[in-house]
Amino acid sequence: MERKWMSGALILFFLVSILGLLMRYVVFAASPFLPFNHILHAHSHTALLGFGFLFLLGAFLFVVIEGRFNVRYFARLAGAYFIATLGMGISFLYQSYGAISITFSTIVMILAYVMVFAFLKTYRKHASDRQNPLIRWSLYWFIISSLGIWVLGPTAAILSKSHHLYFLSIQFFLHFQFNGFFTFAALGLILFAFGDYDTAGTASKSGLLLLNISLLLTYFLSVTFVHKDGLFFAFNSAGVALQFVAYILLLKPTIKSIRSPYSGPVWVKWILYAGIIFIITKVLVQGIVMIPSMAVLSYSIREFIIGYIHLILLGATTFTVAGILLKYNLIPRSKWTAIGWVGTLITFVITEIIIFGHGIATWQGVGNALSFIKMIFYATVPFPVFIGCIVYGSVAHYISQQGGNEKVIS
Repeated sequence: MERKWMSGALILFFLVSILGLLMRYVVFAASPFLPFNHILHAHSHTALLGFGFLFLLGAFLFVVIEGRFNVRYFARLAGAYFIATLGMGISFLYQSYGAISITFSTIVMILAYVMVFAFLKTYRKHASDRQNPLIRWSLYWFIISSLGIWVLGPTAAILSKSHHLYFLSIQFFLHFQFNGFFTFAALGLILFAFGDYDTAGTASKSGLLLLNISLLLTYFLSVTFVHKDGLFFAFNSAGVALQFVAYILLLKPTIKSIRSPYSGPVWVKWILYAGIIFIITKVLVQGIVMIPSMAVLSYSIREFIIGYIHLILLGATTFTVAGILLKYNLIPRSKWTAIGWVGTLITFVITEIIIFGHGIATWQGVGNALSFIKMIFYATVPFPVFIGCIVYGSVAHYISQQGGNEKVIS
């Protein structure tokens, strides 16, 4: 089942890369092919609720629980979720926000709730020896973040989309998705794969408490966008400071294990190390917004927002989780997947340098928008190519399992 599940998640990953390239092509070529917002909404929803959710829940099921669950039940839910996600993406391309896309999004969210509650129930019952509070809390934050989505409709109908509550509801969803669900999940999987539970229990508890407090406090960065009160800036700064301490407490017990010799393919270690480096980079980048003037700058320049979002979802989360899945051989380690993952990593680093570089240039008043549009489009082209290699290698391995035709890189 794990091969089918992960192949489905990676297919969505490939579709997300196609939509991302298409989005940049529309800007690059000034093409009326599809409205930009339609592609943007299809890209973001498929990335977060499609690929991201299935990829992480799959890692929880196959790495943490190791198959101690009702396979048929979860397989049916995953199949329905995959189809609903495709419907959601296509409907957003067709109409952006409308009756069809909202219906599919609602179905996706309901299925996600069912899967989350089913996992938590199974986790408590059948994996008492593998309890990890970060994994549980990542799913709690997924549920909490979704409250922002349900508020959007009534807010738009009663107060209009221009009201501050509408903006803050969107930011509520995004903040607790990226800094809550995705970040907690990646940290939880690192601790599960590399943590020493005989010595790290106390640090993990105190680290988790500080991480939860910091998550709540750093939401006030979004609040400062609509009301630049000094108290809100202070809350955000305190949250960032607590986050530093939390990461030290949580990750310190894993350092020795992470640095220990790895007998598998060297490129798998590259992917995993890169993901962990991106997690640390995320914290360092977020540390800059402790300064109020830099906090305002962080959401005043679009490239900083885009770069940060990609840093969390693609850099910190995807590469970390992929590295762990590859370590456990839950994603095939073939020549095609090796080319795909390494190529995706290199492409990601290049695009992040371009995005943040243009943001800094814009801040300094020397940014060239036309040059940036060309550079970022051409730099994005390899994404679908390399992610396509990952999908091909994974699906080919699954198909040829019985015949043993796919060579594994070791």
